[in-house]
Amino acid sequence: MTRAIALGALLVAGTLVLAASSRTTIQEPRTVTIQSMDVRENLYVISGGGGHTAALVTETHGVVLVDTKLAGWGHSILEAVQAITDQPVTMIINTHTHGDHVGGNADFPATVEVIAHEHAAARMARMDAFGGAGAEFLPDRTFGDTLTLFDGRDQIDLHYVGAGHTDGDIVVVFPALGVAHLGDLFAVKGTPIIDVSNGGSGVAYPDTLDRALATIDGVRRVIPGHITPPAGSPIRGWTTWNDLREYARFNRDFLEAARASREAGQSVDEAVAALDLWARYPEYGMDRAAANMQAIYDELGR
Repeated sequence: MTRAIALGALLVAGTLVLAASSRTTIQEPRTVTIQSMDVRENLYVISGGGGHTAALVTETHGVVLVDTKLAGWGHSILEAVQAITDQPVTMIINTHTHGDHVGGNADFPATVEVIAHEHAAARMARMDAFGGAGAEFLPDRTFGDTLTLFDGRDQIDLHYVGAGHTDGDIVVVFPALGVAHLGDLFAVKGTPIIDVSNGGSGVAYPDTLDRALATIDGVRRVIPGHITPPAGSPIRGWTTWNDLREYARFNRDFLEAARASREAGQSVDEAVAALDLWARYPEYGMDRAAANMQAIYDELGR
């Protein structure tokens, strides 16, 4: 049952915007914003406190969350969810191992089922946050290539398409709604974070994105890991499948430029200086260009 919106809901251009604040201490307010993907749908994006969280209010299985933000922010997520429905949170899907996506797991009852890719689960098990008593908040269920949960309007398809940001990133698809959550496999428009310590790969990244584009059908909108609109713009926590196509091309072009520069004997600094991607991708940030170039050089040299 969906209940009346509390905490000052505002309907703007078909998007439901709801601000909720959880104050665990007076000094530390934790505020999130929850938006409906569509006023006719039961999928919401919760922004703030880490990566974007998706909340699917299912017809018969309670509320399913995708990612839980930083440690301590799960309470804010729960407040936001409670403002839109009386249904309990029954399941958490973690897109990958990083603390700004899994830290809030511990803020939910241990009875909530947690699901992640087998690689992500193994890496989470080595995190301090999940040591000792924290182990009860590790994934209860893992998978290798694909996993389908529920059916009909509630169906959720989980896809593993290869290494990129880490070696355990997954794509979470809501097929009835034409929406996919990419986590940090598509975090921002710009050079990605390639976390080599957690199995990330700059060489595999373009192939992984292309595999997602080739094997997943029917998606129109994408919930990214962290993309936010410019200051002053209406808040929106999603982008499009065509933006993912462009992002895949960008990563392919970056890899090809790195290969060419390395084969030409250029240093990492020289390779970054020689990049000519700015004109083709004017909206893309390049703040990690040097780090990614180094990661690719190291990987190609193995």
